[in-house]
Order: sequence, then structure tokens, then C-alpha cells
Amino acid sequence: MKKYQQKSLIAVLTGVLVFVVGSLVLLYFAGHKLAAAIQKDAKQIVNHIDAAVSERRQILFPLNALNFSECSDENLLEMRRALFDAKYVVDIGFFKNNQLVCTTGSGVLKTPINDRTPDYIRNNLESKNDNNIRVRFEPKLKILLFEERIMQVVIVRQGNYNLIMDTAAISRSNIAAPYWEITYKTGSDSFHLAGKSGLSKELASHKQIPFETALMCSDKNTGYCVAVRTPWSEFFADNQFLLIISLILTCLTGVSSALIVDYQIAARRSTNNRVRKGLTKGSFYWTYQPIICLHTGKVIGCEVLARFEDKYGPLYPDEFIPVIRKNNLTWSFTQAMVAKVLKELTELDDLPTGFKVSINIFPCDVELGNVSLLTQEPALINSRFIICLEITEDEYLDTSIAHAHFRTLVDSGFNLSLDDFGTGYSNLRNLQNLSFHQLKIDRTFVQDIATQGLKASMIPNIMELVRKFNYTCVAEGIETTEQEAMLKSAGVHYGQGWKYGRPMKVDKFKRYIAQQTL
Repeated sequence: MKKYQQKSLIAVLTGVLVFVVGSLVLLYFAGHKLAAAIQKDAKQIVNHIDAAVSERRQILFPLNALNFSECSDENLLEMRRALFDAKYVVDIGFFKNNQLVCTTGSGVLKTPINDRTPDYIRNNLESKNDNNIRVRFEPKLKILLFEERIMQVVIVRQGNYNLIMDTAAISRSNIAAPYWEITYKTGSDSFHLAGKSGLSKELASHKQIPFETALMCSDKNTGYCVAVRTPWSEFFADNQFLLIISLILTCLTGVSSALIVDYQIAARRSTNNRVRKGLTKGSFYWTYQPIICLHTGKVIGCEVLARFEDKYGPLYPDEFIPVIRKNNLTWSFTQAMVAKVLKELTELDDLPTGFKVSINIFPCDVELGNVSLLTQEPALINSRFIICLEITEDEYLDTSIAHAHFRTLVDSGFNLSLDDFGTGYSNLRNLQNLSFHQLKIDRTFVQDIATQGLKASMIPNIMELVRKFNYTCVAEGIETTEQEAMLKSAGVHYGQGWKYGRPMKVDKFKRYIAQQTL
């Protein structure tokens, strides 16, 4: 897979991951909001239960305490007084001989009504003198006074009185949950009192999606419990605007994360960043290209050439050299090169004393005086090699400061070589004034030999300058025997190029030297 495809894939996966995580976080908080709403509804319904039970006590206890035996006007008056401030009770009835004989709404009945069997009887623990509480759920009750009205009620009888308690009072309150049920539990039995019948059993017998259900029981009135359920689908339907906005924001976060990661990856893989980190992380390494005496065919030295490779792949010199210059890393780069090269070459016993090692120096380090620091390196000064500093033609060389530094280097035993002659800032005064020992003919002159181009025709003129200033001459980029023969006939002393050997790492260079000495 290509690098840009890998980078894009990582960015996309990051965006997807952020979107998924964001959606899960959104879902988590939505779940907690849903659970909080359900818990709020459950608590509110439990409060209704406690209030209804309290209201039942406040009505039935005093009425039974009056000990009426007949449905007299006085009895009806007390019943209607008790009903006046009731919130849950809509009618009160009076029983005689287990028959309903009068109600607050209808007064004295023409025909008494027999009491029905209760759904359950709750032991009355509130008072030893009161009768047990008989409870019956009526899903469709017609009140005598308004027979056209059908109500879902709970009928509670205690002693000679019963209460008709309307469950709609709970529904009319601020309950957001669409499904809820009130039950009374005694032992293993559970009795429906209000809401959606069977909801409690349904929640107990089936696995539910997290957060959408709640079960709560009253602490004040043992046995009364409420089950509440709000499906996720209805929760999302009620909050669809907020959900859409949240999903859009999550999506934008995912896209933004992908773009940021893409930018970060691009920044990390940028040549500038890679080169800066490469100096400290060992991404640079050095190769050695042999320099051959054209007249004897023997290896007399080598040029040190920098290479770069990190986890993102290699960089070519024309990519990393401008970055080194731009970021003022030239001297750090040179120091790292000198230290590594001396260590590697010193360990090669096959290299003879006087072996020439050519190292490239940045012209700006000449002007800044950094090159003079090389004279303070004992490893360089005491080396068994001839250290040749190759400096590319540049306007920095045409200064008195540069000239002074060059003399210091020469006095310390370094050789100086003018690199890539003919391609830079050349003039005869430089050749005459600078303390150089060697001139290198650029490869473009050598490659022109095959086509007999203009640059190739200039080689004899270059050699006249070499002889005039008593330099030695090295030709770069020799690849063919024809090029070698013409350069040799022109008087060029040394050559380097793929004809003799490509730049190689120290281990391969060691084997190359060993083969040359056989």
C-alpha cells in the first residue's frame, strides 16, 4: 500500500473511531438522561401512591370511628365532607350487612348492591381495632351518578365504608413515561392497581434494553411498587432535534479529528520534520564511494556521501540538504558526520596510511568560522588518513574571512578541494587566492563526453587551470570506459563514479577494499 494511501486510511479510521466513540458517549449520556427521567417518574408515582394511601387513612379512619349503623342524612353529610378535599377519591359508599346502601354521589340507593369479592385483602397493621382493607381493581366502572362515564378505578373498603379512587389523577400529573404500572405485592402474588396491566411481569420475564426501565417500591407503604418503561424509540422521537444536532456535532468532530490526524501525519512525515529528528535519532548514515587513480587503477581514497532513511523511507540528498541549510543545521550535521565516519573508517585495518577521505563542508560554515573548530578535534588531526574538505563554489568563499579560515585549515594539515567546479560562483581570482589543493570536475562535464557537448569541450581548458595552479584533479560521475579514456588523456589524475563502485556502507566498502588489495 502506498504511503499516501496508508496516511489517508489512518486519518479515515481515526475519524470513524472518534465518531463511533462520540456516538457511544452521546448514547451513554442520553441513556443516563433517559434513566434519570424514568427514575423521576417512578419516584413521582410512588409519591402519588403514598399520598393516596394517606388520603385513604384520612377518610376511612374518621368515618369508621363515627360508628354509623344507618345511611342517615348525618352519615351522608360526613361522607360528603370527607370527599370535599379529596384528590384521588371520587366517591364514598356506605355498607350495611355487606351491601352498598348509599354513596356520596347517588345518596340512598333504591336497591342495595352486594359487595364483590376483592382482589386481595390487606392486613391492617395501622390499628388493631380497624378491619382489614379489601382492595379491588375495576378497569371499567360506571359511577351511579354518571353512568355514561367509564372509569378505571381502585375500590378500597375498610369497615362500613369504601372509596372509589380514580387512577386518572396520576395520569393527569406530570408523568412523561408512556408505560407504567402500580402493583401491590404480597408474598409471591402481585396485584395490578393502576397503569398498564402486566408491565411489571413483562419487565421481570424479558431482558430489557439498558436505561429504559425502572422498578421502585414505596418505603412508607410496604408492598406498593411501580414499574416504569420508556422505550428508546420514543425517547429519541421526543428528543429528535437534540439528537440530530448531537449527531451532526459528533460527525463534525470525527471529520475534524481525521483532518487533524492527516495534518499531524503529514507534518511528522514532512521532510523538514524528518530531517530535524533524524539528526538525533540516527536516521542519517554515511556511504563511501571509492576514488581511483586513473593512471594506476588503484584506490587512493573515498568520498563520504550522506544518506537518510527513517521509518517513512529514504530521502535523497537533494531533498534533505536544502532542509539542513534552511534550518541552520549544517554544523550539527557536519559534526555528526565527522564523528561517525572517523569511527567507522578507523576500524578498517585494510585502509593504508595516507588514504584520502573527502568530506563535504557547507560554505556557510566557512563564513561563520565553524570549520576552524575542526582543527581542535584530535581525532581528525591525529588521523592516519588525509582529510580532504570538499567545499562547493559559493560567494561565501570570496571573502577575507573565508581566506583566513582556509589558511588555518591548511596549516593544520587538511587538504582543500573545490567541489563541482564550473557550476557555482567561479572566478580566476578565487582559484589563485584560495589555498586549495584539488579541483573536482562536476559530473555534468563528464556526461557530456559521449555527446561531445559544450561542457565536454571545456575539460582541456579546466586542466590548463589545474596545471597552472598546481592542483590535482578529480572527475566525478565516470560510468564508461570511453569517459575514463578521454579524461585520462586530458590529464585528469583521479576519478570516481559507478564504473569503479557505487556509494556503499562501511561493511560493503571493507569487502571492496579487501578485493582491491588481493
